[in-house]
Amino acid sequence: MNVSFLLKHYFEGANDVSIDVFDAHTLNDVYQQVVATLTSHFEIEVSVLQALSYCFYEILDNVHIHSGKPLGTAITHFDAEKAVLRVLVADDGMGIQKSLSENEKFAHITEAESLEMCLHDSVTDGKGMGFGLYATSRLIDNIGIAFVLHSGHHKLVCRNGKTEVVQNGLWQGTIVYMELTTSKDIDPNEVVDHRTNADEQYNEAFVGTEELDELWTDNTGTVTFRFVEYGTDFGTRDMGAKLRDRIKPMLHGEEKVVLDFTGVNVVSNSFSDECIAKLLLEMSLDELKRHTSFWGLSPMAERSILVALQRRYLNRG
Repeated sequence: MNVSFLLKHYFEGANDVSIDVFDAHTLNDVYQQVVATLTSHFEIEVSVLQALSYCFYEILDNVHIHSGKPLGTAITHFDAEKAVLRVLVADDGMGIQKSLSENEKFAHITEAESLEMCLHDSVTDGKGMGFGLYATSRLIDNIGIAFVLHSGHHKLVCRNGKTEVVQNGLWQGTIVYMELTTSKDIDPNEVVDHRTNADEQYNEAFVGTEELDELWTDNTGTVTFRFVEYGTDFGTRDMGAKLRDRIKPMLHGEEKVVLDFTGVNVVSNSFSDECIAKLLLEMSLDELKRHTSFWGLSPMAERSILVALQRRYLNRG
């Protein structure tokens, strides 16, 4: 496979590019390694990781199931300053048109048509469900900057809300490339059309830990910090940082602060990380437990805070 071509055309000028070659036996290891590395970048919103991890595995698996070749290549690069993630998966197999033609329903479509059709729901050669690229297209709709699907002599390009299929130089096989903004909070289960729990799958695989498997709840403390005094919907990092600055001075001495979310409707992943989980940058988990407790959380808000704390805890130091 011409990896130099891929780097030149999709990652030119990028430093610290990760390149992984995989086969059926190492696919899961590469998937785990790449997503775990991305998880350590706190500039990437956890909801983005929850959706991306599902789509990324499906794209890797497509190489194994549909390409007819044993090896694929995954290339990733994260620009923290610009909050942009680039992900590419390529193979030198039979290509999308030939793969789809194994299903008699698509035996006579053109190469250009095959690129458009494979992004639709349930379009498959019969070896899979035809959902991975469809879910990926929904991810692009949410946070995509650019998306390229190159197979054979044609390339499908999505950019600035426009999609077109153009003739292009030959790529023997398939290239899937996406460029994503990582600072936007999204609904990962909407990306997968609510057909699976993408958030829970990611949480269990990449942030679950027995050392922090639930929040500590107690409404008896020397001080109560009532979030409802500042609003009922908390979704931004800016607000998270402001409230963390108000909470920090209270976490000294022997005082225990009850973080009371009674009356609060929304607590996003990004707010949870900025307001609560970042406290682990300044104190240990044991210290945080000693000085705080949680109260009045809805189940969804509790999950957001727990996942944010787990992610910071697992990637500390």
